[in-house]
Amino acid sequence: MTDTHRGPRSPDASSSPADETTAARPGHPGPGTPPPPYPVPPGAGEQTGPGWPPAGPGANRPGRAAPPGSDDEPGYATGGLRLVLVVSLVALATWSWGWPILAMIGGVVVMIFLHELGHFMAAKWSGMKVTEFFIGFGPRIWSFRRGETEYGLKALPAGAYVRIIGMNNLDEVQPTDEPRTYRQQSFPKRLLTVSAGSLMHMVQAFVLLVIALGLVGVPGGSVVDTDEADARSWEVTAVTEDSAAAEAGLRTGDHIVAVDGRAVSALGGDLSDVVTGYDVGEEVRFTVENDGAERTVRAELGARPADLAGGTPGSPFLGVGSAPEYDDSPIGLGRAIVRAPGEMVRFTGESLGALAGFFSPDGLGDFASNVNNANEDADPPVSGGGTAAESRDGEDNRMLSIYGVVRLGAELGERGGAVAFLLLFFQINIFIGLFNMVPLLPFDGGHAAVAIYERFRSRRGRRYHADMAKLMPLTYAVVMAIVVLGVTSIYLDIVNPVDL
Repeated sequence: MTDTHRGPRSPDASSSPADETTAARPGHPGPGTPPPPYPVPPGAGEQTGPGWPPAGPGANRPGRAAPPGSDDEPGYATGGLRLVLVVSLVALATWSWGWPILAMIGGVVVMIFLHELGHFMAAKWSGMKVTEFFIGFGPRIWSFRRGETEYGLKALPAGAYVRIIGMNNLDEVQPTDEPRTYRQQSFPKRLLTVSAGSLMHMVQAFVLLVIALGLVGVPGGSVVDTDEADARSWEVTAVTEDSAAAEAGLRTGDHIVAVDGRAVSALGGDLSDVVTGYDVGEEVRFTVENDGAERTVRAELGARPADLAGGTPGSPFLGVGSAPEYDDSPIGLGRAIVRAPGEMVRFTGESLGALAGFFSPDGLGDFASNVNNANEDADPPVSGGGTAAESRDGEDNRMLSIYGVVRLGAELGERGGAVAFLLLFFQINIFIGLFNMVPLLPFDGGHAAVAIYERFRSRRGRRYHADMAKLMPLTYAVVMAIVVLGVTSIYLDIVNPVDL
């Protein structure tokens, strides 16, 4: 986002919350899968006031080496003790948490850095003055100045921020800098600058999806249409005691590849559809693979018990839970590049529907109920007694905090490998790209809405500038809503975490 973001504001910050925008985190994660994190409250980065930078090279910066005389040459600042501390913490985290969690944290930081890089590049191209571009928040670890911009690292790897001068009428700047402020640029340049972060998320999502589809391989070759793809086998996930499956010798972990000699890929549907096509007492021959060995299992179908949910009592009953398995071969970069835009459009539609559902009165009521009942014990799992795996009714209506996303991503990485990471970050990028454009300050979409409003109010060459002071009450209300959503999401992810 423009002007600063994501993290506690440093004591020397002087700009107002109306000068900032903030992206949602992952909470999120999401439509069709666990949603990405919640939006982090604004005021999240260290900003500088109108008097920045201090007079003279390295002024008020202990340990900062004086830069050469030319503004085009970089000056450097380091915090040796802080750097050693950060490296030590990273080493300790690697030993304590393992690579999946560190990979998730690193991925989130890179994703947010690229978001800010979008703002930075658009602002520079538009002729705006950018005074800071930092990764992280808190005390400086290392920085350098090149020209008018200071670049560097800070101690807390919780995101990144860019400082653009003159975001609105409340941001005071030197008179000589006024022509290069955000507020003095043309409407297309302002709209591009505030939208560049979300556009960068869409670019990231496209690249991640192309890599996943073309080089790694996605089950079914799609992130939205796997239900329509033909499964290549059914994995047995549960076996009911004293059922036809148990008596025939079907075991958890078996892969059914054919039924009565017909390949699963030619049957279509799921295992329950196939079983209901037979009669009670009829013998069915299953071709099963497990650990590379193939065997044939013959099962005489029983009748579904009356006390077992999931089907009509007395209907044909095998007694297994199953999950479809799809072909996950890479489709090649060429086909992936062609397919990815359509996949993104469909997934974006699903994401918008999920967001609308979450923020509806019923959705917010469900979320409040989930938070209120978070400490209650979860219902015990139901034994797999049907012919197909059944999803749990009443799935939690919730957003994931950054804590929840990192935890879930680490679990996905251990189970699903590279493709799970790629698809999770694909979903997070789509979510943040959309949520960040909500037309309310302090989101980037709020700045875009103000720019559009100013464009419509401008007449005959006379520029209209919105009075941001009038928007402050609404901005603070949005900030408070974000804080409440963030805190409750973290609480829910700690007390009642999402499990795969």
